[in-house]
Amino acid sequence: MNLYPNIVYKDGMAYKVIDIVKVHNFTNKNGSVNQKVLGMYVHEKGGDHVLAKQDKFLICETIEDANIIE
Repeated sequence: MNLYPNIVYKDGMAYKVIDIVKVHNFTNKNGSVNQKVLGMYVHEKGGDHVLAKQDKFLICETIEDANIIE
């Protein structure tokens, strides 16, 4: 069962959810998030944005606005 839809909206932008991971996978001993490791993970998955939801990170790809060609 998928807990989140494939597309989420935040601040007027649409994001395709690529992966969902627990925050604790990227925390340091002092409780802070290891940004470097998280960034490498996002890059490996092909994402370009991370959203936090409860105790999870949503690894996302930004959905660009469509361009109308006439």
